[in-house]
Amino acid sequence: MATATDAHAVTRALRRGVATLDALAARLDGVQRDELLWAVQDARDRGWVAAAGGEECGPDGLCGTAAPLVLSLTPAGRQAG
Repeated sequence: MATATDAHAVTRALRRGVATLDALAARLDGVQRDELLWAVQDARDRGWVAAAGGEECGPDGLCGTAAPLVLSLTPAGRQAG
């Protein structure tokens, strides 16, 4: 059973390196997609996480032929979590 996911959990998971949404979900023990997206957005709003790619992806993070969204920690994110 997956545990609650928040911005702090996202930053802890990204300490292992950059990740796509799918990789991040796996690191967080298969968290529900909606819960993951809320937590990632919260972390981005706090300035803890940066995103690259995925500009042409839908709101669920799914991409057609575009590069996938890749998440990484910012300097502030390395101190948080």
